[in-house]
Amino acid sequence: MKKFFLLLYALLNLAICRGQSDYVVLKDQSTITDLISLYKILPQSSKPTELTEAEFDVVKKASLDYINDFNSATKEGFRKRGEKKKYAKMYQIKGLNNYNIQYVPYLNNKGEKEIWINGFCNAFDQDWRKKIIYAFDGGNCYFTIRLNLTTGERLGIGTNGYS
Repeated sequence: MKKFFLLLYALLNLAICRGQSDYVVLKDQSTITDLISLYKILPQSSKPTELTEAEFDVVKKASLDYINDFNSATKEGFRKRGEKKKYAKMYQIKGLNNYNIQYVPYLNNKGEKEIWINGFCNAFDQDWRKKIIYAFDGGNCYFTIRLNLTTGERLGIGTNGYS
């Protein structure tokens, strides 16, 4: 029965995701402050910074590579546990054209440039171009990625869970 509800929830999320591929770069201090104190996502020492066009190209490619690796690892993890492939898809990040995306560049305590990437299908009628969209559940309708652009290190990736 639980699997039925998970499948139903995933199908509803697909209906909500409208094939959008719009994005915004949020680089203001208030966004950084919210990600530090309100959402507890970024380290205390984070400072806002700019993102050049060349860096943005690196971010897009690195994100796609990271997503492909994440999706493969998710699929393999479900396979090893003997679970059906269709359930793994509920936790894999879909094509980026299914999401609105917020890019937040910042400097860490070493002065290295990092970026937090927030992808989502549903903004709940909030102005996502100015305010961080944050949800606790929703499966693969929501994902985040963190990258260090200075070192090339992958700092984190994931989709939301289901309740």
